[in-house]
Amino acid sequence: MWEIIIVCLAIGVFAGFIAGLLGLGGGTVVVPTLYYVLPYIGIHEDILMPVALGTSFATIVVSTMSAAQQHHKNGNVDWKTAKTLAPTLMISVFIAGLFVSGLPKAHLTKMFAVIVIYLAVKMLISLKTTPKVKPLTTKSTVIAGGVIGAVSSMAGVGGGAFVVPFLNGRGMALKRAIGTSSICGSLLGLAGALSFISSGWHNPLLPEYSLGYVYLPALLGITISSYFTSKIGANLANKLPVSVLKRIFAVFLIFVGLSMLVK
Repeated sequence: MWEIIIVCLAIGVFAGFIAGLLGLGGGTVVVPTLYYVLPYIGIHEDILMPVALGTSFATIVVSTMSAAQQHHKNGNVDWKTAKTLAPTLMISVFIAGLFVSGLPKAHLTKMFAVIVIYLAVKMLISLKTTPKVKPLTTKSTVIAGGVIGAVSSMAGVGGGAFVVPFLNGRGMALKRAIGTSSICGSLLGLAGALSFISSGWHNPLLPEYSLGYVYLPALLGITISSYFTSKIGANLANKLPVSVLKRIFAVFLIFVGLSMLVK
């Protein structure tokens, strides 16, 4: 058990930094890493992906909440938008997670990867053009929350890969979109974790120290280190120019999308 905690401490360093810097929940790092690490400690193949997803959602709660606190101090959270978006995300990811935990992931992962790459390319193009900004209405926010929550449940992410481009495309400044995504991602992660805990509660294949599909030793290791590095990422996000943030964000999404396609 101590071996997996040590490995996950290292995972949490990078996942937390990404959560703070880009407004992501860190699931884009946690899920693929756990997918390859967990078999070495005897996690059964049939529950490998649900455990990686459930544990990822649980880590998102800590990493994004820590980042959100720092973004709030920096004045980069739009609470009015978050009050509408966060509940919609939570309801959507909880319901979708109950179904997703029992589905094969191959096709869902590829679909998610294509969407992520599309968003990245769209963001890179926006650096050279001035896209038409659409209004941020309650209706558009609720619809976006429902779709993003459902898609996030398929990949164990905090929704930042979709929330940030959505808010930025609706006229919200990128740094403010990243900060708002952090608070929404934390609550989405909580709902996702509860969904995977519930759906895996009576699974006989689960190892010791599991809470449904959340593997507690991995959760402990990742959250300890990500709590601190997410604040470092959030502070850096507040200092970097918007164009640099967009390039980092887009390149990272392309990397994640291609790695999912290859996997």
